[in-house]
Amino acid sequence: MKIVSSVASVLAALSIALLPAKAQVTYIGPGTANGGGANGEGISSVVINNTASSITFSINTSAAQSAYVQYYVLLQYVGQGASGSTALFNSAGALNGWGPSLGISTGENAFAATWNTGASADTYSGGAWTQNAAVSYDAGGTGNNFLTFTVPLSSLGLSVGSQFYFDVASSYPNSAGQSAYGSLLSNYPAETDNSYHAYTLGQNAYDAATDAGGAATKFGTAAYRYTVVPEPVASAFLGLGALLMIVRRRVFSAR
Repeated sequence: MKIVSSVASVLAALSIALLPAKAQVTYIGPGTANGGGANGEGISSVVINNTASSITFSINTSAAQSAYVQYYVLLQYVGQGASGSTALFNSAGALNGWGPSLGISTGENAFAATWNTGASADTYSGGAWTQNAAVSYDAGGTGNNFLTFTVPLSSLGLSVGSQFYFDVASSYPNSAGQSAYGSLLSNYPAETDNSYHAYTLGQNAYDAATDAGGAATKFGTAAYRYTVVPEPVASAFLGLGALLMIVRRRVFSAR
């Protein structure tokens, strides 16, 4: 009777273990509050999910994207901001070599960037940025209201269990130059010169961690933190192994 009861308990627990792990999170952006134009400022949401080896970012916009909208996923590892770059870069091979300076002034450890139908991933260590393995650009882009791209976890310095804070900023061309007018965290954010004008080298930049207008920033809060979780199947097998050990112990103790 004890054995039957133990098996029933294990089966019930196993059914729970087989439920999908939380491997996808949707973060709501300002969308049309930014103006919702086709230049990249209307970020309505960002969806993040991962497998055991890669992480996927899906950026949804409130209007179809115009040509050459660039998006930057800016990452700060939880508890490790001090080891990241505090500069707002604009230089080839650093953060954004084609438009305005942008970054995280409290420490940026990694970023993923898109351009047209390509993307890249970089990590910061030892005072320098390193470009890592190629990114898979899955879908979306010009003329669409979304884009999706997948990055190897290792290319962003991540692994299962890693946690990071993030922002998603956009950069786009206009008649007077480029500027990072779009952000997941802010409603049409001001640059460091407290303006929304076209980018001027050395004069203005976008900082995810500080709002130039003095408003409270959402960066570094639990609402914009992501945890790299195990795949549901892997979690289920781990749970199954533990449960089988429990059965074995109960069966032998019942004898």
